[in-house]
Amino acid sequence: MDRAWIILFIAGIMEIVWATAMDYSEGFTIWYYDIVTLVFLAVSTVMLNMALKGGIPVGTGYAVWTGIGAIGTLALSVAAGHETLTVLRTLFVIMIIAGISGLQMTAGGTKEEEA
Repeated sequence: MDRAWIILFIAGIMEIVWATAMDYSEGFTIWYYDIVTLVFLAVSTVMLNMALKGGIPVGTGYAVWTGIGAIGTLALSVAAGHETLTVLRTLFVIMIIAGISGLQMTAGGTKEEEA
C-alpha cells in the first residue's frame, strides 16, 4: 500500500473521531467535544487533501474517506449501544466495505501516471 492510501486511511479514522465527538457535543453545547470535533475535522480534511495530492483521484478518495468514516462511526455507535445492527444493516455495511475495497483495487494509476 503506498503512502497516499495510508494517509487516506488515517484521514478516514480522523473522520470517525470528529463525527463521534460531534454527536457527543450535543449540538455544539459541550465545549471540549466542540474542540475535538473542529480539530479532527480540520486534520481529517487536510489529510484527505494530502492523499489526493499524493495521486488518488478525487472521486475515489472522497468515496473511500466517507466510507471509512461512515462504517467506523456506525461501529462505534453500535458498540456504545446507541444503534442496533440488524441483518439488513449488516448487509449494507458489507456492501460499503466491498465498494471501498473495489475502488482501491481498481484505482489503477495515480493522477500523475494518467496525465
